[in-house]
Amino acid sequence: MAVSHMKLVTIVGPLRDYDAIVLNCLAECGFHPDSPAPLMKRIKDLRPLDIPDTYQDKLRRIERLLERLDIAPVTTGVAISDEVLSDSRLTELETRVDALLAEREERSELVAEDEQLFSQLALLRDIDVPIEQLYNVVYMKFRFGRLPRDIYDHFYPVIKNLPDVFFFATDIQKDYVYGMYMALCGKAEMIDALISSLQFERIRLSDKLHGSSDEAVQSARADLKAHKARIGDISEELGDIADLERGAILDAFRHYRRVAAALELKRYTVYCEENFYLNGWIPEDAFASFESSIRSWDNVSILPVEFKGPSEEFVPPTKLRNNAFFRPFESFVSMYGLPSYNEIDPTPLIALIYSLLFGAMFGDLGHAALLLLAGLFMWKRRGMWLGKILCRCAAGSALFGALYGSVFGNEDILPGFKAAHSSETIFFTLKVSIYVGAVLLGLTILLNILNGVKQRDREKILFGPASLTGLVLYTAIAFTVLPFIGFGTSPLPSVALLLMIIIPSVVIFLREPVKRVRNGEAFLLEGSIGGFLFTGLFELFEVYLSFVTNTISFLRVGAYAISHAALMMAVYSLARLPDGSYNIIVLIIGNLLVAGLEAALVAIQVLRLQYYELFGRFFSGEGKPYKSISLDN
Repeated sequence: MAVSHMKLVTIVGPLRDYDAIVLNCLAECGFHPDSPAPLMKRIKDLRPLDIPDTYQDKLRRIERLLERLDIAPVTTGVAISDEVLSDSRLTELETRVDALLAEREERSELVAEDEQLFSQLALLRDIDVPIEQLYNVVYMKFRFGRLPRDIYDHFYPVIKNLPDVFFFATDIQKDYVYGMYMALCGKAEMIDALISSLQFERIRLSDKLHGSSDEAVQSARADLKAHKARIGDISEELGDIADLERGAILDAFRHYRRVAAALELKRYTVYCEENFYLNGWIPEDAFASFESSIRSWDNVSILPVEFKGPSEEFVPPTKLRNNAFFRPFESFVSMYGLPSYNEIDPTPLIALIYSLLFGAMFGDLGHAALLLLAGLFMWKRRGMWLGKILCRCAAGSALFGALYGSVFGNEDILPGFKAAHSSETIFFTLKVSIYVGAVLLGLTILLNILNGVKQRDREKILFGPASLTGLVLYTAIAFTVLPFIGFGTSPLPSVALLLMIIIPSVVIFLREPVKRVRNGEAFLLEGSIGGFLFTGLFELFEVYLSFVTNTISFLRVGAYAISHAALMMAVYSLARLPDGSYNIIVLIIGNLLVAGLEAALVAIQVLRLQYYELFGRFFSGEGKPYKSISLDN
């Protein structure tokens, strides 16, 4: 349970070789750049390396061209000279591609207009006169739109008998009637108000409608065919350009991406006269190859920097180092925060506890097989890291499924402990859950003490809720409270428990004032005694409460084990037929529902237990991520 050890080095070399060293050496050695501030404090006349970035604009242009040609960017490969795609050639390609795309967009808009035109023409059937002439009538006003069908059926006789308007239905549908009306110019305003009161919705006809409805349909169909044909030609032409220029564009993309990444490194670099200086971190296991690579360059030196531990000046990055079984759980750790450089990596702990608690809460051999299949699918087919975790949870579910003797919720096939069999087994399951929680909380306190040893922090080791003092206090509270609520008997006499509670409580109560005295601060100022007492008592009460509630929270482990058995009893009851057999369809659906729902809930609850009940006692999550120079990502 550790992070990779780091070496801090300063690289000094001739400024003229800077780009070549970065591109061909540092990028391959796992070098993590660090702030140049410590260097500038130690060496006078150092200045930031401020070189204009002439590559970002060209990189953005190439990325835009790749996107427009629908070419997937490939970041791996050998970087080559930028002369492969000159600026003039890039401009020529951009102009050609942009023109084709603009024409395709314009044609696509015309296709959309033609398709909208067809929908309007469907509503103008049986009109033999040229449609555009309807708008040019001198003494009449023309309107086209729709009415609700029920209003049309009820009021059409009234509209028909109006002397100053002529209404003609062009398409009668279930909910609406589409039609047009013509009104005398002098009466148009009044007629419009009257027809609008009948919920008439006016529809603006396209300016492209010419001739009769049949003639307009033929014209629109010809236009639509021509536009679609040209769109196909443009797409084919763009595809030809992509095929022909793919290699040159991708080579230029890789080159400029690497150069841009090298320029990003320059904000960590300082220089004096003709030499550059660069601070950074190298994992110890990669230092030998790094040193060999650097020394292959003339006039380049590696200066080891004395580093005794994290400080305000030097904060080493964290690189997690775990075996293949534990590695997927690094994602859960990173979601909470990375461990500091001199802090225990909780990944192995979360991997083991998560898998086992998941299995205890969802123990079933049959459902474990379903979880394994789902995990393999997510991992192998979808590339999801969560699939790897699900496979490990399936192993925990299978282990406890064998212990419970449960196969797809059937507990009659195999022998085992039946969590929901009786009140005695239910109480025993809950009691074991509490004991497991107490052991895990004690373990996290021990881990915090170990962190204190690594960090040489006496308060973490001796004082506070998660120190040796806190461990004694928690043990006493557990042996006092648990027997009181019916969970076993205390192995220690009452006097010993009382002393184990009083002495640590006094130490925790006095922790803050002692710390302030040690730092040379006054705390018993006039009027502050009451505040000090209140703060100390409140903190002490919070410690007691957190110990009890965090332990009781592990009851959910047993509760989920019991609820799984109860849910599957319900599924089998629903599937049972009068003749004693079972409906297979109901059993399959019930098992799938229970497996899916319970797996999701248990996964969330176990993660919650880890984050809230365990991590907070020993894990700060304030580490700085290790990010080596990578010009191909």
